[in-house]
Amino acid sequence: MPPLQRKLTAALLVTGLASTLSLGGIAHWMLMRDFQQSVMDEAFAHFSADALAYLQRYGSWAEATRYQPFPEFVRQRHRPPMPGDAPRPRQGFDRRGAPPFHFLIMDPQGRILKGLDGLPEGTLAPPEVRATARPIRVGDRVELLASPQGEPVLTRRDEDYLAAMRQALLTGMAVAVVLALALGLLMGRRMSTSLQLLTHAIRGMQKNRELPRQVTVRSGDEIGELAQAFNAMNAELTQAHRDLREYAELTASQSARLKELSIRDPLTDLFNRRHFDEQANSLYQQAMRYGHPLSVMVGDLDFFKQINDDFSHAVGDEVLRRVAVLLRDGTRKADLVARYGGEEFVILFPESTLAQAAHCCEKLRLAIEIHPWHEVHPQLRVTMSMGLSDTLAAGSVEKMIAEADSYLYQAKHGGRNRVLPAA
Repeated sequence: MPPLQRKLTAALLVTGLASTLSLGGIAHWMLMRDFQQSVMDEAFAHFSADALAYLQRYGSWAEATRYQPFPEFVRQRHRPPMPGDAPRPRQGFDRRGAPPFHFLIMDPQGRILKGLDGLPEGTLAPPEVRATARPIRVGDRVELLASPQGEPVLTRRDEDYLAAMRQALLTGMAVAVVLALALGLLMGRRMSTSLQLLTHAIRGMQKNRELPRQVTVRSGDEIGELAQAFNAMNAELTQAHRDLREYAELTASQSARLKELSIRDPLTDLFNRRHFDEQANSLYQQAMRYGHPLSVMVGDLDFFKQINDDFSHAVGDEVLRRVAVLLRDGTRKADLVARYGGEEFVILFPESTLAQAAHCCEKLRLAIEIHPWHEVHPQLRVTMSMGLSDTLAAGSVEKMIAEADSYLYQAKHGGRNRVLPAA
């Protein structure tokens, strides 16, 4: 049994048992109280009948006691009939022994006429005794006061009756205990199951990020309201988590897009100069550390200013875009291609010797030369001059670029549309 179910069941059982025992105790107390009251009422009715008969025979209590003591009168009045006597109606007590209560007899002023232990005749009864006294009337006049004293004397029939009632109470309490046990187990299991579902759902949300996660509402009580509140909260959290995830994805996408835009040339979509310098320095340091070859190319479009002047800047922009595509398509993914400024382009060739880089650049030069530029303008012709360097000993990638730029200068003055040093 889970701990929560055990606690709930124990609490319900303790409550049920305490309620059963309390009700049983109260019922037993009320039974004894009502039974004693019934016995006292019956005893007073019989005693009152004897006292009235005593007064009617002799006129007054004082006169009666001169002729016959009251106890003797009662015994004679209730003696068994003699053989041959006519049946007479039952009067007085039918208990085969002493009456259930002893009565203290007083006059209407509370003076004791027939005393008991500690309360002698002729004295005034204490106030608490007079307060419990019952009147015995002749017509409308109170002739005597009678106060029951002591505990009731029960007959065998009384004891059997009380025993039967106690047995009935015990049986009822036993049935109530069994019902309390069954209901405690049932309700404890039901409440525990509902709470366990909530607990498992919350743990799933906490540990495994299980969203959405709904629980079944089994009742309309507080636990059911708690389940409904959990479902509503879970739905809100699920939606918030979904919105947050979409926002995070959008932010990441925008961040990646912004980062890409920050390193790209907007016209040609090649890397810009700043990104090229950062990556080229890193690749240069790597080549120096491991002794691997590294080559760099600096290229410049021939007569580009004249193209802009003769055919418009729009044609010049289209030339730059197409040259960028040719350079990107004609190099490896590992090569770093960038627009260095204006009509100038640079390419870094990792793991490439000067001869390998020159061979690749010659193919690029030829691809640019034979490209169908007439599609852009019928009279358009585009070529590129390129300078190379693989001198890692120069000390930095900037100095390698400067060396390649010097070869580019030589290519320009040597007739353009060529690669130096040649392959």
